Amino acid sequence: MYEKEAYIARLAVQKAALLTQAVSEQVLANKASNTITKEDKSPVTVGDFSAQAVIINAIKHNFPGDEVIGEEDSKDLQENSALADKVLAELKKNDKSYIEKFGSSSVLGPELKGIDEVCKVIDEGASQGGSKGRFWALDPIDGTKGFLRGDQYAVCLALIEDGVVQLGVIGCPNLPDDFKNTSYKGGLFTAIKGQGSYYAKLFDVVDEDLTKSEKITMKNNLASTSEITVCEGVEKGHSSHDNQSKIKQYLNIPTDQTVNLDSQAKYCTLSKGLAEIYLRLPVSATYQEKVWDHAAGNVLITESGGVVTDMTGKELDFGKGRYLYSSGVIAASKQFHSKVIEAIKATIN
Repeated sequence: MYEKEAYIARLAVQKAALLTQAVSEQVLANKASNTITKEDKSPVTVGDFSAQAVIINAIKHNFPGDEVIGEEDSKDLQENSALADKVLAELKKNDKSYIEKFGSSSVLGPELKGIDEVCKVIDEGASQGGSKGRFWALDPIDGTKGFLRGDQYAVCLALIEDGVVQLGVIGCPNLPDDFKNTSYKGGLFTAIKGQGSYYAKLFDVVDEDLTKSEKITMKNNLASTSEITVCEGVEKGHSSHDNQSKIKQYLNIPTDQTVNLDSQAKYCTLSKGLAEIYLRLPVSATYQEKVWDHAAGNVLITESGGVVTDMTGKELDFGKGRYLYSSGVIAASKQFHSKVIEAIKATIN
């Protein structure tokens, strides 16, 4: 099951990743004209709007009855004509570069020609989700601040059916094969519930047969906690680094075995066996995680031999709408997940 969905999702994420990679240098060179600031103070770029348009266009073309829970809406784009012109220009260049690199893009939907058409597609991401039906959770650029720094970010897409994540695809343009050999960057990570997790180079031709990609698994055979590598976010506003330090101390994890990454690239790093624990403890009692920030990574971890829960050990519920209403997020190998929960209970009030 979900073979067609996985194929379309991988193609769409790949095309959006190609666009964001092209935009990246422009953003770094001229931030002022490529970004705006939303009410919640998070930066939004030409890449965010364009990537959301590319992916929703592909989803609605192939699965017209499906809804999309997308991060962005077009309000800011409609009020900024200069930004709108840049989005249109990037979409046109993306169509051309994708065709030149991979051939016809007709399977991903028709060309979006005007700003009204683009805004309409972007606003198809307004679904409120829920416990019944099919919803795609989309984060067009997860880790926007990493994107703006030229560091790690991810294009993330997941299919949720009746509240359960069935499929996840994550494209990481800047993620190296490993953290020792950086000769190649760019990974395409895919997981289907009950069928495993897979890795491919992001800009290789996507095969319809997912099993032709490399199957990946987490490490579940370390000798002790002193061998654990931990992934954490870069931004202190997204997780409590102080509490996470307490967990690492309790488990006797060396301080130099922490990798700080933006975005769901952290989930990808774990799924490939390059780390064993991802800590995302809440910064406050009122902070709530959003569905699009974790849906794809969730199935990627569970299908590669890991466990994902909140900090109390409860599974994440993707059927409550656009928010998870969870107490943080803990992803870890099966070998160590229970030890992390034990450490949280022992050290954090």
